[in-house]
Order: sequence, then C-alpha cells, then structure tokens
Amino acid sequence: MQALRTLRPVHLVSGLHEDPFEDRLHDCGQLTNIRGYTEWTDGDRTVVTLGWDWEIGCAGGLIRWHRVGLPFTNLLLVGGDRQDLPWQRSLECLGSWIDTLAWSGPACEALRIRYAGASES
Repeated sequence: MQALRTLRPVHLVSGLHEDPFEDRLHDCGQLTNIRGYTEWTDGDRTVVTLGWDWEIGCAGGLIRWHRVGLPFTNLLLVGGDRQDLPWQRSLECLGSWIDTLAWSGPACEALRIRYAGASES
C-alpha cells in the first residue's frame, strides 16, 4: 500500500458505455444514468494499467461522479509481510485508493474532446 503513494496515474482514455435503454431517453421526464469507463497508466513507463467503471449521479442538486464496482488492472498489491495480497483484497484496496484521486476532471475533459470534438479554453 505504501507504494501506491509513489504511483502517479496518467489518464489514457475514457469513454461512455452504450445505454441498452436508449430508446427510453426520448420519453420526456424519464431519468437516465450516464455511465462509462476510464483507463490510466503510470506515465512514461506504461507498465501499470488501472481502469474502472463510473457513473454520474445527481443528489441534492449536485452532480457527482463515482466509481462503480472494482477496478480492472494488471497490478497486484503486496502486503507489509511482502506477500501478495489475495486478488479480491488487492482490488478493494485499489478501489479505495482510486476514491481518493481527483480523476473526474481529466475523465470529463477526455469525454468532451472525444464526443463533442472540443475542449474548454
């Protein structure tokens, strides 16, 4: 877990998941969820990849991005005893760490460029 503090994730790509209920979006007043994915690397080294699904929700008039489910990665964490953590535990720890990162800004900007073809100036 200590090594996570040295990892400097760099945004690679983000995208939207297709909504299987897209036809309902044309019904006035229907709620919709925006869901997608994001993938990050460890910069120039690109040995570590870390991705996760996300969803945009609205509560109390505030828009909030949040991670959904466990991350997907090629990274396995090692415990203080220098033994590999069980895979599930490693993913849970990585998920908790992801939740401390300011990832929604870079993901949002990438989506804006990818889908709207423009960036904010």
